[in-house]
Amino acid sequence: MRPGKITDSGFLIKRVIMAMLVGLCILGCGRKEMPSAPRQVPPKPVTDLRIRQTGNQVELIWSYSKALYGSEPVTGFGVFRASESVSGSCSNCPFLFSRVADIPFLEGQDGESVMTYRDTLESGYRYRYKVICYSKGLNSKDSNVVVAEGE
Repeated sequence: MRPGKITDSGFLIKRVIMAMLVGLCILGCGRKEMPSAPRQVPPKPVTDLRIRQTGNQVELIWSYSKALYGSEPVTGFGVFRASESVSGSCSNCPFLFSRVADIPFLEGQDGESVMTYRDTLESGYRYRYKVICYSKGLNSKDSNVVVAEGE
């Protein structure tokens, strides 16, 4: 055996393992980024908003099913209304909706519910309604818009 030469194979294996561990520590698991919150999915929008009008009374009706929509649990619905004078209506003007009601979601026995909202119309005005559903601070997109006119 020559002096200065390391022949211990155990020592060589330890050095190779140590080099691999250092390499793994340097490479890590890929790109480093700021931590982010888990992605939350907003509830799906109401798609079947319809209206029933009797004189100056209007009833909005829509259905919602957990089985059909399968998103985050819905807490409630926001009802929005925009009004304009029939005589001074502007065909290109935007509609300014304001929230007129919050309706809690009451789930039926089969996970499906029919929701309603009633309102009184003033004659000479046209009203547009839409509904959103919300859950844990997340809002759905707007529902379809329905229109009613006071008599």
